[in-house]
Amino acid sequence: MPSQPLPSVLSTLFSEESIYLVDLYFKFIHDQPHSLFHEPTFKASVVAGTVSQPVLLSMMGMSARFATQPDIRSRGPMYCAKGKAALKDDLENVCIENIQACILVGNNCFGDCSADAESLYFVIAIRMSQILNLGGCNEVDDGVMCETKRRIFWTCFIIDTWASGGSDLSRQFGWQAKQPRVPMDESVFSSMKPGDSDIAESEWRPGLWGHMVRLVGIYSQIQQLHTQLAETAEWDEALMDESVRRLEAELDAFAQNLGPGLKFSMENLAVFVSRGLGSVFMAFHLGYHHYYTLLFYQYLDQRRPSTRNGKKHADRCKAHATIICNILKASREVPGAEALYNIVGHVTIVSSSVLLHTYLFGEPHELEDSRNGLESNLESLVQLRSYWPSVELMINRLVVFQKNCIMSLGRNTHRFDKWMVKFLIAHSLALEDKVDNMWPDSDQGQTPEDASLERSRITQSMIMDIQNSDTFGGATGYPE
Repeated sequence: MPSQPLPSVLSTLFSEESIYLVDLYFKFIHDQPHSLFHEPTFKASVVAGTVSQPVLLSMMGMSARFATQPDIRSRGPMYCAKGKAALKDDLENVCIENIQACILVGNNCFGDCSADAESLYFVIAIRMSQILNLGGCNEVDDGVMCETKRRIFWTCFIIDTWASGGSDLSRQFGWQAKQPRVPMDESVFSSMKPGDSDIAESEWRPGLWGHMVRLVGIYSQIQQLHTQLAETAEWDEALMDESVRRLEAELDAFAQNLGPGLKFSMENLAVFVSRGLGSVFMAFHLGYHHYYTLLFYQYLDQRRPSTRNGKKHADRCKAHATIICNILKASREVPGAEALYNIVGHVTIVSSSVLLHTYLFGEPHELEDSRNGLESNLESLVQLRSYWPSVELMINRLVVFQKNCIMSLGRNTHRFDKWMVKFLIAHSLALEDKVDNMWPDSDQGQTPEDASLERSRITQSMIMDIQNSDTFGGATGYPE
């Protein structure tokens, strides 16, 4: 459905500012937490004045966070409010533009600490995509529209997986036997023009977002495993090890099929940055290594019965958490590789919790690297918090995690339970202190050693520093 031109009262304000903020969106957000647009076509609609008002206003509200000019940045909440109001006025119009707007509004809500509103808008987007059957193309659709529909379909699938787990709610999008093909190579899609035919199967190859879709299918199984563990009083260690082995094999097979050019390295990052896909490359690897970290996380619990692969799994958890730290560091230092979308905060928190646990309970040879990694991650959290108020709540979750680790210093571990699953997956929910802290009698009476107390004081000081640091940083330091 064609969008109406912007009212003249708003057109004067938008003009150059709207184009500037749209450019910021495509630089810092596009193809990272979601993939909703064909960039050349969308920008052309902005210039022509035919762009959807709910979409444009919501996009401007999101990207104003990254503006270096204080006056433009200060208008971000106004754009968010106007975008939400425009969407509500047209909410019964089931169309692609309103799906895009719902996803943008949902992201703005989550970034501003309104997780319940985020869930509502995401559910509306998912239902609209099902009504429109975005998994299939119409005969009148050109290649750009076909691929845009696929990307919105898979965005809804990924959002449903992450957001439902993040709020501890049931999923809306079930995996079906017949699905549209996953998104194509981003460079090929970007080079397509309106009227072009869809890419033939013989010429099609998946892009980074196509790989992300396949990874999320594995992630959903990891979510299910964690939920089962949390709801089971007595674990069947053999069954759990078998489940982990199976999912590990899926992730390892996925990695082997990627080829050397898609592995995370500074050389490969430079190639993707040169193609304008540095941030998408980072988003892909943050998710990939986050899923590995989650899969092996329960093996950090040193109270668990010894298993044949327990130490190996714990070491792999630490290794992938460290790779996330390296990715975040590169994202801060390499222009064109920024990872500044909201959910990076949660990925950083989980990685930081592994590094924190390693520093508190690890071997002497692990201390320097885990402390340096934790300090580096905290830099990313301070940076992310300057754009997204919700990251403050995520930092608070790390504070609660640290507190519970310190409470268990005499027992030399923390317990993997429902509380821990909430910490790892339900990122939208506030994290309370543990109520049930029961431990075997053999642990009673133990007290932490002086070295452990010193480690706890160091980590407390590190996290306190970021809590007390300036929360307003803006996008200074990034090329416009």
